[in-house]
Amino acid sequence: MKTGIRIGIIALFVWLASVGCQDVTVGYLSLDYAGYEIDSLVVKKELDITPPIETPNPTFQTFVNIFKMDPGDVISMGIYPTIKTGGGEDYDRNLYGIPWTSTPIEGVDGTSQIYVDIKNVTTDTGDVDLLLNELTVLSSGVFSLPLHNSVPKGRYKISLTFSNEGYSKDLDDCFTIIVK
Repeated sequence: MKTGIRIGIIALFVWLASVGCQDVTVGYLSLDYAGYEIDSLVVKKELDITPPIETPNPTFQTFVNIFKMDPGDVISMGIYPTIKTGGGEDYDRNLYGIPWTSTPIEGVDGTSQIYVDIKNVTTDTGDVDLLLNELTVLSSGVFSLPLHNSVPKGRYKISLTFSNEGYSKDLDDCFTIIVK
């Protein structure tokens, strides 16, 4: 009887050791619900940089003339004597050199750190190599293209590869950059 129990315990130990020593990949990566809420970005080659017109700020005038406040106090409240109205929609972008950026990707789930790489880019009329030289993608899936770039006009469809420890998955044609 004791021999049977000993053999049973040894067999259980050997079985547990063999199950516990399997090579199991750590973590996970899921792209089941991955995508961009806004799945395209329009990049303009010709910017509308018409400067805005500076006009007197009626709120500032009200505080100074009606409420008899000191102009310095009104400015310290963040209300300035003039405001800028009108102007081209790309005026500030050009003034501050703001790059063209996308929204982050949503629905990517997995063990951190998740890396993002551009798998491939397809286009009908553009130049993929010029786009790849200037385009960057962050780990959040945000694409960034410099304001002034050499990318020719065209429609560029982008596929991404997401990877982390032990896993790699592709998301094909998930974003479009339209240069016009």
